[in-house]
Amino acid sequence: MKNSSIKSADRVLDVLELLCRRGNAASHSEIASALDIPKSSLTSLLKNLAHRNYLEKNPVENTYHLGPAFFELIQQGNNVKSILKIANIQLAMLTEKTKEASAFYLFKGDHIERVLGLEANYPLSYRMLPNVKFPLYSAAAGKAILQMLPPEEKDSYFKKTKLQSMTDKTVTNEKLLRRKLIADTQDSVTISYGENSVGVIALATPICKNGYPLGALSVVIPEVRFNKTLDEVCRKMLKTGKAKIENELNH
Repeated sequence: MKNSSIKSADRVLDVLELLCRRGNAASHSEIASALDIPKSSLTSLLKNLAHRNYLEKNPVENTYHLGPAFFELIQQGNNVKSILKIANIQLAMLTEKTKEASAFYLFKGDHIERVLGLEANYPLSYRMLPNVKFPLYSAAAGKAILQMLPPEEKDSYFKKTKLQSMTDKTVTNEKLLRRKLIADTQDSVTISYGENSVGVIALATPICKNGYPLGALSVVIPEVRFNKTLDEVCRKMLKTGKAKIENELNH
């Protein structure tokens, strides 16, 4: 026997799949009959889905349709697929021009995840393993995204996030961190000085669609190799990569 939470989740998916099969329209009775769900249980389920905009009700025809939240999920999935293809090209450009490791990170709510990476051809380099997660407040890519968030979302993040030291340079005071985000960001490029990994300097720029960050492009450099010339090259290439990715995403 399935527990009630799994059964409810199955029913949600069953309803959404049924509407997809039926040309995006079905009445309460049709859904109950097709899925063998008691009408009383179905009423609460449909009400919850409509409240969260996954369904819409047509009061004239008394039918339910897939709502904007459902299609937004599909669009977000398409965005991720598109952005990875586009970002991969720009990573190659970044590493070629800077001679340093580069990576693309996806924004995952309270953290970032490295999904693409290229390593530099040096004995001393930073390994770019995929599927590694970092907090927003310490890594350059996370800081770039955090700085770009709308004020209310940024406030919510700080309210629910416990700032913990990753290295002795990690800022764990909210007021100081907010000031540092501003100070470390110039012309859409944010830098971190060993706040996430000892001896590592990283620069990053947020990648946005319609003004909202989806991820970030980053160059990661061992501190011993970092200098003013390399800093300038990285910033220039990051801004170029950002412009090219966003131009494709937003058109």
